[in-house]
Amino acid sequence: MLRDFLWLCGRYLALALSVVLVNFFLPRLLPGDPLDFSSGDGLDAAVPLTASARAELEAYYHLDDPILSQLWSYLGDLVTGDLGFSISRSAPVGDLILDRLPWTMSLLLVSLLLSAAIGTALGMVAGWRPGKRRDRVLMSASGMLAAIPEFLIAIGLLLGGAVGLAWFPLFGGETVFTDWGGGPSSFVRRAFDIAWHLTLPAATLALAGVAAFALVTRDVTAGLQHEPWLVAARAKGLDERQIAVRHALPNMAPPLVTFFGLRLGGVLSGALVVERVFSIPGLGQLGFQAIGARDYPVLQALFLLSSLGVLLVAFLVELSYPRLDPGRRSDR
Repeated sequence: MLRDFLWLCGRYLALALSVVLVNFFLPRLLPGDPLDFSSGDGLDAAVPLTASARAELEAYYHLDDPILSQLWSYLGDLVTGDLGFSISRSAPVGDLILDRLPWTMSLLLVSLLLSAAIGTALGMVAGWRPGKRRDRVLMSASGMLAAIPEFLIAIGLLLGGAVGLAWFPLFGGETVFTDWGGGPSSFVRRAFDIAWHLTLPAATLALAGVAAFALVTRDVTAGLQHEPWLVAARAKGLDERQIAVRHALPNMAPPLVTFFGLRLGGVLSGALVVERVFSIPGLGQLGFQAIGARDYPVLQALFLLSSLGVLLVAFLVELSYPRLDPGRRSDR
């Protein structure tokens, strides 16, 4: 057991080191210069830099050093927890990410939990009687929904819920220029206002994830129909709902948890697009602006945060396998 754990840690440590290297070189493959004002979104698109100011910035950000020296400086700063200083915003990268992180995490967690719960329920309903009309209708609808990109779902909800019905705001994470006052009631009012603004973005990501979870759960559920324990449970006269919740669902946990971890990467990439469509002040919006400005420190921090987050979830999923699968635990 200890040997397996050490092997797992070593494997993910090697992956993390590979991610760090890719994270360093990937922003530098972008065309353009982060200090070039003519790029339109650089340090200052209106005022060109003087030669002396440009030389000072190049020296500060190590842009005039060889690529290996830049890599060594980046690794040294990363070991100390220093994510650098933004080129385009003149602020510490860590502060920029901390300010935007709650918005993105709120969208990720709410949409992922909703899509997992609703998609799992629909998949079990469809796969419990495979081949029936209910199965065909639900899977056809899920297949069509899964083929629609997140930005099209976002635009459809925006046109319907914000423009057509005017139930939700067009953009932003909260109502601007609003004095919420003080006390607990102000916190509640602001929380409801933020939830009102995030309803359409969260619904966009949840709809995209529901279809994926439903398709996976349906296949897993259909494959369990002829298992001996399921036949024995029905022979005892147990209610179908009890069989599904108490017997089938626990046996479906390993593949569903695996897909939950894999889905995190897809939801994260979708959140970047959705935040752009709805102008949510999250990491996605920050990433789009950093790409336009060729802001290497911000891009490196965002890529590193998202990649290591996906790796961490995958690592936790693998650690949970022995608890979710008693057979694997007994073998080990």
